Amino acid sequence: MGISMLQKRFLTALLLVLGAQATHAEDDWRLEQMVKETPDGLVFHAKPIAKRFQNQISAEEERAFQQRARHVISLQAKQKVAAGNTYFENEKRTYGWLMAQVLAGRQAAIADLQLEDAQAKEWHRETEGIDFYACFTLKHQARKFFYFGDLLEPEYRQRMLAGARAWTAEDPLRRSHYAFQGSGEGWGPDKKNSWVDVRTTENLYLMRLTSVYLFAEAAGSDEVAEKYKDEILRYTAALYRVGIGEWDSENYHGHSIAPLCNLYDFAADEEVKLCAKACLDWFFTAGALKYYRGGFNGPTKRDYNHSQPFGGSAANMLWLAFGDTPQPKMGDWESDEVHLITSAYRPPAAVYALARKDFPRPQKVFSSKPHYSATTTADLKSPPEYFETQYFGHSFQMGSLASGTSEDGGDVNGFKILAYSDARGANEVQVVPGPDPTFPGSPKYARGKVSGPNRVAQYDNLAIWLVKNGKSPWLWVFPREMRVSRVDNVTFLEGDRTWIAIRGLGTSDFAISDSLTEQLASSEKAVFAEHQVLSAQGLGGDFCGVAIEVGEKETHGTFTEFQRKAKAAALDVTKLAEGVVQYRAADGKALGFHWKDDSRGLGVWRNGERHGWKAHAAHLYRSDRESQPAGPVYAPWGKGVLYVEAGGRAFANFVTPSGAVSSSDGEPAEVRAWMRTLPSIAD
Repeated sequence: MGISMLQKRFLTALLLVLGAQATHAEDDWRLEQMVKETPDGLVFHAKPIAKRFQNQISAEEERAFQQRARHVISLQAKQKVAAGNTYFENEKRTYGWLMAQVLAGRQAAIADLQLEDAQAKEWHRETEGIDFYACFTLKHQARKFFYFGDLLEPEYRQRMLAGARAWTAEDPLRRSHYAFQGSGEGWGPDKKNSWVDVRTTENLYLMRLTSVYLFAEAAGSDEVAEKYKDEILRYTAALYRVGIGEWDSENYHGHSIAPLCNLYDFAADEEVKLCAKACLDWFFTAGALKYYRGGFNGPTKRDYNHSQPFGGSAANMLWLAFGDTPQPKMGDWESDEVHLITSAYRPPAAVYALARKDFPRPQKVFSSKPHYSATTTADLKSPPEYFETQYFGHSFQMGSLASGTSEDGGDVNGFKILAYSDARGANEVQVVPGPDPTFPGSPKYARGKVSGPNRVAQYDNLAIWLVKNGKSPWLWVFPREMRVSRVDNVTFLEGDRTWIAIRGLGTSDFAISDSLTEQLASSEKAVFAEHQVLSAQGLGGDFCGVAIEVGEKETHGTFTEFQRKAKAAALDVTKLAEGVVQYRAADGKALGFHWKDDSRGLGVWRNGERHGWKAHAAHLYRSDRESQPAGPVYAPWGKGVLYVEAGGRAFANFVTPSGAVSSSDGEPAEVRAWMRTLPSIAD
């Protein structure tokens, strides 16, 4: 997976041109240092960084990473890029692709990165015509300047630095802007009266936070740099106490990783660099837990229905780090991969093993998630808002939220299964109590995609899901390669190694809907083109729903045996009208469900023992192993600790309330001993 001979010729020509300019100081960062030819192909190098800031990985892992990087760069080099489309944040993709094309040897890409901004004289007059406003643009501007800067024309680089001095002479956030015309619709300075994008979603917040700091540091704007350093330390301390507010977003997780890579690679301040590393360790751990063979499991915040393998920025960026798929992605990539390809950051060894599920299975992990702005506002007092159960079989992951999928235009997907696929890596299986097959995940702020309030109870491989609307439709969306059959009153999905049994609760029989499958295939969401839709209709009353059981070779031996046992399961729906359901699997495992309007009071019984929501809320991550801390992931709520154990390795970070970071990486016993020296993390 290398680049073509033509691209290599471009690279050689570019090196000659740059060498002829001969204007670099000895410590300048040249293209021949960025990209080197080896017997394996091109290898991409980050700017040097001291070992004390690095996670150490094996040479084999690094070679595999470089192979994946070559694949991404080779495809991005072929993409048609509309360079010059620089209005507002339209560089959000083109700048990333252009930087990738520089690495691939496309000489013209350097000039394209320096094209005059469309609003140079309108919004950016005070910053030398350089766009330091839109967060998505800022993220790329930072890497363009700090990594690729020595390839830019000297005059343009000086303009960027002069613009940065003007931009950071004061805090640019909410600084009065000459272009302001009065409040109204729009996100530019003409409507928001600021020198920098004011949007506060976590990914955009991180783009602004890291970029203002880096350019203030470079420009010598000490007061602004110190203010943003304090904010970075505060954010890091909050992250390690309440987790990610924009948690596990299939659409945005990768977009948050990119600016953190900038901070890690380019910050001169050592405290800031350690915070950047700690944040990346957390984001990659959260991603690794749900990453599976190119897919990203639910539940998720802001999935934007990017549920398929390689469907969103999370799976794309995590594949670059972790791989583990039968085939690489061959279509268009996001634009953020260049940030990781040119970064010195690599996840800890235990996090690599976590992503590849190299820990004892079956395994369950209970997680708690904060409200959306908890981390960006450092709200350490509000309790968790979401309660997640994640179960890892030998060939699948199943995850759910007690509160289900958002109704009335929310942005949370409350249930998902990833199942092993020989050909695709993973098959994503999604279900929604709603009418639209193109919205099987989060409603993405659209009303009417979910039929009402819904709740999920999960016990390992069993789940019961009810919606408070007895006439609700239920739709399952999954790849066509999964075979569908029905025996008695049970519908089965058969994958390569994973089998799913579905029972309707107060619904009609589930059946493949040709019309909905066609609607899905003909929609704008081409990613669903090879999927099918299974549907049923609620029969009336207050509630309807589904009962789910998942099996595999390790638990049932054969699909035939799984069918036999699933049919033999006992289902009690005599109190369905009250929101009460009981399911007892053939192996004796029993799950009880009792509806509560407040999901934090949802009655969930596992083998007769009621789930304790107070204990659940005490941890961001916790397995069901008796001794704690324990793998695969452990993080108590509010304590500043993250512990990962997988693949025979362990890793831990501790962040003090003031943002000071310390770490341990090694054998599990060694890391646990180190943790015992920390302030108490006991329950």
